[in-house]
Amino acid sequence: MRRSSRTGVDQGRRGGALTSAGRSPGGRGLLLAAVLVGLGGVVAGVAQPAEPRLTEQSADEMPDNQVPVWGIATLSTGAPAGARTLSDTPAQVAQPAPDTPEAVSGLAANGIPSVALNAYRVAAARMGSAKPQCGIDWSLLAGIGRVESNHGRFGGATLQGDGTSVPEIRGPALDGGKFAYIGDSDDGRFDHDSTYDRAVGPMQFIPTTWRSYAIDADGNGSTDPFDIDDAALGAANYLCVAGGNLRTDAGQRKAVLAYNHSDAYVAQVLALARAYASGVPVADLPLNGITSGSVPPPTGHYRAPASPGPAIGEDDTTPASGDTVGQAPPPGQPAPGPQDGGQAAPPAQNGAPQQSAGQPAPPPPAPAPQPQPAPVPLPAPPLPVPQLPQLPVPQLPPPPTPPPAVTDPVEGISCNVLGNLVPDLPLLPECPR
Repeated sequence: MRRSSRTGVDQGRRGGALTSAGRSPGGRGLLLAAVLVGLGGVVAGVAQPAEPRLTEQSADEMPDNQVPVWGIATLSTGAPAGARTLSDTPAQVAQPAPDTPEAVSGLAANGIPSVALNAYRVAAARMGSAKPQCGIDWSLLAGIGRVESNHGRFGGATLQGDGTSVPEIRGPALDGGKFAYIGDSDDGRFDHDSTYDRAVGPMQFIPTTWRSYAIDADGNGSTDPFDIDDAALGAANYLCVAGGNLRTDAGQRKAVLAYNHSDAYVAQVLALARAYASGVPVADLPLNGITSGSVPPPTGHYRAPASPGPAIGEDDTTPASGDTVGQAPPPGQPAPGPQDGGQAAPPAQNGAPQQSAGQPAPPPPAPAPQPQPAPVPLPAPPLPVPQLPQLPVPQLPPPPTPPPAVTDPVEGISCNVLGNLVPDLPLLPECPR
């Protein structure tokens, strides 16, 4: 319809000579008619809402349970009667039941693909360099990535080493049924739908919001919402803009509530973020990517929700595959030890991106079965000792008394010889003759 308006202006310019005061009366009439035609076309058709001017607004000025009025409802312009539409205020639950620890651990049980974990950590590090006042942690991005697409594995998709999922992840049509109505805004460029918009990629950006935060995080020359490296950095920038200081619980709540206008969604994401922060060790893992440098400010509808409606990855149970961190063992089995291989490449030199996050490491070989030790034989029970009858001890006769020893008498030693010249010793008997 705007093309018709420009045609009317051109006809007005050609429709008469200009007077010294401006256009001829005929020209003014044609110009007025063209303006009326143009306005009529805008009213009759579904026009894309005007993009707001980018102005900084402190998130600390907003109540904890609200996001700023960003003209969000205009995204549902043209919705048919009875369709679900976006509103400027989040969906409220009087007292949302918090997720139980079992439910949270169940969502986190299949771990995070190493490619996704690296993307979250690189994005947080990059924002720490570009906006140190934000203080976003990788675990907050991981919480969103889990409920939005199961870290790029929704519906059985496989997250490749280059950060893209096969097949690409596209959410359901935002047709006003289960999800709020958002008419097509990208001519199907991202979502392959020329009637309705769909959230796309591992972080589930709607096309309008992605165009505001699109960034080439890995330096491959393209901004791709299906690339988890680009999508994670775009999401990190979005959360910093929406929440301000993400070192505080209030800042995190504002940021996540802007991402998806549901306080139940906020509670689930924050619970998952805490579970990942405490349960996934990252201190010894290398970072592979561009972790420093500026991040361009968002443009256009930068305050629109990133992913409206229920998160499609919340109920996804696609099992872990490939190189995965933080995967819980099956019930009854011990936690797996560290695996050989699967290490990320060393950090980039001179800020150049490393594409070796590109190919996933081959799975480690299965360990050889350990021989079972031979069982130690138990000793045989002792044989019973037979009881012998008690026999009387025979009494031996006493030995005979030995005869007295006979010794040869020695004069002057053992006896005296009377009458000889040897003097007798006293007390000695007389020697026998």
